Order: sequence, then C-alpha cells, then structure tokens
Amino acid sequence: MVSLDDVKRMLDRCAPGYAIALKTHFRVIRFGQLTYPTFPKHAEIEAGHVRKMARALGIFACAAKFLNLR
Repeated sequence: MVSLDDVKRMLDRCAPGYAIALKTHFRVIRFGQLTYPTFPKHAEIEAGHVRKMARALGIFACAAKFLNLR
C-alpha cells in the first residue's frame, strides 16, 4: 500500500505541474497532455494502481525509483 501523501510527493518530483481533481468515484490526475481518470479516492492506494497511473502518464521510471515500485 502507498499513501496518498507519498503519491503526491512522487508526482511533485516526477510530474511537475500535475493536477488532481476529485470526482464522484475517482481522482483524475493530469500531467501535460495526458490524463489518468480512475485513480482511487482512498488514503492508502494499492501499488498496482500507482504503477498503472505512472505508466499511463509516462513517468514510471522516476516513480519506480521514488516509491520502490517493481
């Protein structure tokens, strides 16, 4: 499990200028021209969701180093 605070710190480093919008069932994360529309709203997020989001936003290498993801 990864805390939302850790995800935000990782995004600060790996995706400067990102935006998070809270929607009814999910968080929407935008970075540049890319959007990840289904990030969970929980305070603790499963690592698989973080990996999928990082790949979709093109920041997986940085995120993996920052959060020790595989």
